[in-house]
Amino acid sequence: MKRGLLLISTVFLISALNAQVGEEVTPFKRSYFASASEVIFGLANTGNTALSSPGGPVFATTTPNPVPRFTVFFHAASQFHFNFSNAIGFYTGLGLRNVGMINRFGDTIRVKQRGYSVGVPIALKLGNMGRKTYFALGAEAEYFFHYKQKTFIGSGRGDKREKSSQWFSDRLTNFNPSVFLEMNFGRGNYIRLKYYLSDFLNPNVEQSFSNNGVRTVFKPAQSQLFLLSYGRVVSKKKKQ
Repeated sequence: MKRGLLLISTVFLISALNAQVGEEVTPFKRSYFASASEVIFGLANTGNTALSSPGGPVFATTTPNPVPRFTVFFHAASQFHFNFSNAIGFYTGLGLRNVGMINRFGDTIRVKQRGYSVGVPIALKLGNMGRKTYFALGAEAEYFFHYKQKTFIGSGRGDKREKSSQWFSDRLTNFNPSVFLEMNFGRGNYIRLKYYLSDFLNPNVEQSFSNNGVRTVFKPAQSQLFLLSYGRVVSKKKKQ
């Protein structure tokens, strides 16, 4: 996954630099506020996962099948942009995001785990600030404050058998920084690739699900998230 992220980032950078060749300078705003929203496609890398009964020894080790997760609600952000010139600038802000993971254990058990986070990004922008076509490289500090889990039993999507949620849960790694690459195509459209540096699930806390009244404890070797999102940025207030 890390090699793939490096390859994609290289392609993004080359595309952004090539876009500047022969591109005329256009008037740009020195600073402005904007709001943003996005839809997110996510996938988790869990690796080997130990299974056990509560308080008992490990009875099996498996590799869950990750299921792509697509979410449209609720993702919102406020951004502040500052441009040093037509070619370089940065932005920061505050965002609310719903991310998580879905894993299938065998053919009949599907576990969905998600968290809501509040984050503060900072990103360097390179491109044409007047046209708002630019490449951004950034990092974000996120705090996860709400956790929800759903368990589905049966073939296909299955039937929901269990649901739980918790504020400020220790089931998650509450503070989880990330790095991201973003390509803005003008008119507020962007594509972002994002990778969380820590495990989504707290590695020191046992996770569990129930299958027809029988509880199983599972502990994945890792649970890092990779996100691909498409979003829109709309300017709210502009300053010269």
